[in-house]
Amino acid sequence: MKSHNLKETIQQLKGPTKEQIIVGNQWAAVALDKFHINSKAKIKIINEEQEEIIFLHWDSNFSSAAMKENVDMANHGGVAFSFFIMSVLSDYKYVEQSEIGDGVDYRFKNTEPSDDDLNFLDDFHYVEVSGILQESKTNTLKKRIQIKHDQIKKGRKNDKSSSVIVTLFSEPQTVREIH
Repeated sequence: MKSHNLKETIQQLKGPTKEQIIVGNQWAAVALDKFHINSKAKIKIINEEQEEIIFLHWDSNFSSAAMKENVDMANHGGVAFSFFIMSVLSDYKYVEQSEIGDGVDYRFKNTEPSDDDLNFLDDFHYVEVSGILQESKTNTLKKRIQIKHDQIKKGRKNDKSSSVIVTLFSEPQTVREIH
């Protein structure tokens, strides 16, 4: 079984600042710590229908006094997991946030683009992200994945290469489906 640390994203991904990635990882850590002890867990990763179990470590040695809201844990923690999946496990090197109305949250590239590429080329892979702390009767992983696919269909980037990434923190499990 492969072993990873959530902080590997810091070394792999360009676009956001190191500090942005750290804060996202802290939100993910707070969410994971609600269900798992000692800052580690086995996590199921389904990445483009390839399933694997990895042993994941994370840093919980920080103050979480201002990180109490469950919605924020799920949202920001889900983004941190999408960054991890796309950079560490799928080898994308660059990300930037997309715009409201695009139907997706982020766009990734395998290489860091030059300024000219950003202005003229749209060869990104788009990702719609979500996180769920734990499932309920009305809020399941399967349902959330479908909702996110539907959101992409309604957005301006519906004809672009895209994925949905949803993380369930209680299991833990992350699913990436190509749209």
